[in-house]
Amino acid sequence: MSFAFRPAARLASLAATAFLLVAGGPPPERRTMPRQEALPAQAAQPVSEPAPVPGVVAAPAAATASVAGPDLSGLSPGDRARALADARPWSATLFLGSSVADGKLRDLIVAPWSGSWGDDTLAGGAVQYRVARFWRFFMVDLEAGGVYRFGDTEGGEFWAAAYLRYDGFPWTDYVYTTFGLSFGPDYVTRLPGVERGTDLRPEQNQSHWLNFFSPELTVALPDYPQYEVAFRYMHRSGIFGTYNGVYEGANSFVLGFRYRF
Repeated sequence: MSFAFRPAARLASLAATAFLLVAGGPPPERRTMPRQEALPAQAAQPVSEPAPVPGVVAAPAAATASVAGPDLSGLSPGDRARALADARPWSATLFLGSSVADGKLRDLIVAPWSGSWGDDTLAGGAVQYRVARFWRFFMVDLEAGGVYRFGDTEGGEFWAAAYLRYDGFPWTDYVYTTFGLSFGPDYVTRLPGVERGTDLRPEQNQSHWLNFFSPELTVALPDYPQYEVAFRYMHRSGIFGTYNGVYEGANSFVLGFRYRF
């Protein structure tokens, strides 16, 4: 019986072996593994953060304060008016006035009604620039201007001058006031009658170029020093004969409105 079983067992073993060979053998053992474990270990790489989204950038408080300007709340009305005026170095002025046919400047200042007014009507303007302030109450302004003389003269007048001004008056807290004196060349396209003289008695010394000596008084409200009313004597001066021997020139009185910017 054992003899008969051996061939049968052998045949069965051969048949199983042949089937396994044909089927490819038993399936390999499969196991899932995370990708990080399967890859070789690498050095840690820095991770870049995303760029910030642009938005409204708030200026530092100190920068905002500097843009807003200095604090003038602790100043007196007069000092505040000076600071506000100096902050606007440029200014423009419109003039309208009348000439004085006779009379000397020193007499007209004391008694302006003593002159003969009206031979010429003056209309024009000027531009000023504030160069500096020193000793608290003194200023230096540069000015270039011109007017046209309607009437007896019928000609233009042009000048370039430097003004020395003072604004330390005790009433400045109530009315901001300045007083200035000028110095610079003045030119007329036609001599005014007072400088030409008459046909019977012509002036011996004449000059189209003279000095522009023009005392000026200005007033403004302390809170609004950029708006000024100007009262000005315009005097063409020979500076005691310096200009071609001329001692006296034309005098005029003009009223002006000035705006600072």
